[in-house]
Amino acid sequence: MKYRFPTGIPSTRIPAVRWIVLLCLLTTVLVLTGCTVEEFLSDDVQPIEQTQTDEDDDYYYTETAEDCWEDEEFDEVDQLCYSVVYCDEEGICEEEEYDFLDLLFGLVDELVWGVAGGDFEDAAELEENTLVTYRVDGNQILEPELAAVTDDLLDFQADTEAHQKIWVYFARLVPPEQRPYLTKYVVFTDGPDEVLAFVTPDTDDPTKWLLGVDITDTSNPEELTFTLIHEFAHLMTLNSGQVSVNEYLALEPDNEELYEEAAAACSVYFPGEGCSEPTSYINAFYERFWADIYEEWSEISWMEDEDEYAAAAEEFYLSREDDFVSDYAATSPEEDIAESFATFVLKPKPTGDTLADQKVAFFYDYPELVKLRAEMSGRIYSRLRRR
Repeated sequence: MKYRFPTGIPSTRIPAVRWIVLLCLLTTVLVLTGCTVEEFLSDDVQPIEQTQTDEDDDYYYTETAEDCWEDEEFDEVDQLCYSVVYCDEEGICEEEEYDFLDLLFGLVDELVWGVAGGDFEDAAELEENTLVTYRVDGNQILEPELAAVTDDLLDFQADTEAHQKIWVYFARLVPPEQRPYLTKYVVFTDGPDEVLAFVTPDTDDPTKWLLGVDITDTSNPEELTFTLIHEFAHLMTLNSGQVSVNEYLALEPDNEELYEEAAAACSVYFPGEGCSEPTSYINAFYERFWADIYEEWSEISWMEDEDEYAAAAEEFYLSREDDFVSDYAATSPEEDIAESFATFVLKPKPTGDTLADQKVAFFYDYPELVKLRAEMSGRIYSRLRRR
């Protein structure tokens, strides 16, 4: 069944479990350093002129070993300092190295909310607008391609410093070896407080993906951090190593007949891009948590009347609220696993027995993901402490 929801996340939705600890940590760091929310993404980087040559287009500010704090290590490949948690091949991590997680999960302070900056007229009437597309090469974004935009978007399009800062923040959160499928970075806007970010297969090569971020929605640090991890979860669970790409469907994504034929021919979970691999994360997640409710959800997802759909979708969530980490997670298996993964990275290991807790605990069954969580947590902490 073709799902109606894109693999993106609206900036206006605050899940029921809205990462209060992460928000408080971010706020505490901002308060202690005297940094405003608008300055959250600032670094010692300079705006890049669009006329620069490819050789000069280095959009990634690197660190050196001398920049590392005493409790950090230097990653020579990524050229980045971050707090390290050592984990063995079974995914068992050394608890004595987890001091920074006590801070990451334990700081409490007053809440500070940011407001997306910039003037944007008639935002509600504007459709999604691509401003610029970059080619991703490892940690760098290169060869900016400017889109034709209206006059009110020119300032956003020209703000290459902001484009750079958003990318650098994402690249520092996610280890480079975890994003080889990401080949394009799109800066867009559909106006403030709409879709914050999305990922989608590259039309030039459906085995590759692009990341899009709305430049007008990036000044709220807890939303940005959560969303970038959520979008990475889509890359991690839907890439061509996890889901076999159906090239015919990739050429005609709106062909419902072709979609239904491909889905019917798939003996495992079919997320839309093709058949998932039997041992993939998304298929295991589906079999454990969605197989019994998928038919009910599918009937809702096909409803054409928007009001009827909205009412049915709300009832679907409210009837099993304890089964999901957020209301958005109930919109599809793809969004459920992405929301649950972000919870896995940003919150302590659950101790409850709700189905939502079980979905977060699901990732602890994979040693490679436990190790990834440890590294991403160290990266997040080291980035935040420098604000």
